[in-house]
Amino acid sequence: MTILFQKKFYTHDISSLLKLAIPLILSGLVESSIGFFSTIFLAHLGHKQLAAGSIVTWLFATLMVILWGSLTAISLLVSQKYGEKNNLGVSAILRDGLLLSLILVLPTFLLLWNMAPLLLLLGQSHEIVILATSYLRGLAFGLLPDFIMLVFLQFLIGLGHTKTTMTFILCWVPIAIFCNYGLVFGRFGFPRLEIAGLGWGMTLSYWITTAWLVLYVSTQKKYRFYIKNIFSKQPLLIKEILKIGIPMGAMYSIEIGFFLVLSLLMGRISNQVLAANQIALQYLGQLMSMIFALAQAVSVRMGQALGANNPLLAERTTYAGMTLAFSFIFLVALFIWIFPEKFISLDLNIADPQNTIVVHYATIFLMVSALFQLFECIRITLFGSLRALKDTHFTLFISIISFWLIALPLGYSLSYTILGSVGYWWGMVLGTSCSALLLWMRFKFKMKKYHLIHESPKK
Repeated sequence: MTILFQKKFYTHDISSLLKLAIPLILSGLVESSIGFFSTIFLAHLGHKQLAAGSIVTWLFATLMVILWGSLTAISLLVSQKYGEKNNLGVSAILRDGLLLSLILVLPTFLLLWNMAPLLLLLGQSHEIVILATSYLRGLAFGLLPDFIMLVFLQFLIGLGHTKTTMTFILCWVPIAIFCNYGLVFGRFGFPRLEIAGLGWGMTLSYWITTAWLVLYVSTQKKYRFYIKNIFSKQPLLIKEILKIGIPMGAMYSIEIGFFLVLSLLMGRISNQVLAANQIALQYLGQLMSMIFALAQAVSVRMGQALGANNPLLAERTTYAGMTLAFSFIFLVALFIWIFPEKFISLDLNIADPQNTIVVHYATIFLMVSALFQLFECIRITLFGSLRALKDTHFTLFISIISFWLIALPLGYSLSYTILGSVGYWWGMVLGTSCSALLLWMRFKFKMKKYHLIHESPKK
């Protein structure tokens, strides 16, 4: 930890990480704004649509994130091949990432299209299931461009071209919000589809942006070598992508699955509690998307450092990431604790007596979620570091323990004893704090082991 007191840590390591991370953070912030605005759109349709949208958000994410997580292994593998100056290896990873995305489309489409029986089995009302199904079926037609776009963006991130990634995200998000708004409310010549419009709006935006992204990468000189050699006779690397990616995707799925179960449990209490919980999760998702982006920058920078056999730089990158993540979330938490009503008022008219119950619960959930995020940002950053070390199985194991063996049982007990529905959030606070501690211990162990095996060149 003496690294934290070295001048070079602040002048070089943090600034270098920021140079890579800022485009990714801005991309994550802007990208997550789609869900942010979608929640606002649904809130204006009514609390039933908001409740159905909450179920879709977490159900879709739970199902999809294992696929998305598997494909994000592309950026890590590209960064390491790039650090080794193995350009043919980079082309092979891009090729196999695209092949894997094509394989995944059909079964995922069929799963989304036939989700209604599962929602009914999970205890949701028939009315909510009808609304949610129309949303999911619209999303299903956007799977193919969504997967292809993700592969190309991960390819660019692995090369360190995060500004290019940011440019496309900055262009895609306004298109998505425009399409969503138009199709939900019937504006700009679009038909009024209400909640289904969110699914079709996302699909339309995926097709437009993916076509543009593929055309750009295919025509740029700096990517010509990779595209030209995409069909070269390199060994298949799908197995390596899956070896790293599946534990990552499973970990994401386990965690997001927890928030799906949380939403289902809140929905069993009342629609008002579920709507309030969605408001808290709305801000949690917005902020954590930025921290995930920072963690990915940590993974890429560490991957390049380890590929160049420089474990000391890799270790310093983790400290820089933790410092940045905690500092940012602490400032945001202060604003949430002092002005919670400002955040809620973006979704609801807090002066309307009909919203009194929702505002009450949303205020409580936001206050506790701010504390949760302080531990969560450290956990996510350490996950990015261990991912660079290809230690994804351990992070999966810890996620199972912290969310499903600590947070959920404890939260359930607290909710039915002294704290009510907010007990679930206090269970999450304890679960993520334990997880952060265990991941920190694992990181120190892995880096010590890595230093013993590899000689660290002097910087």
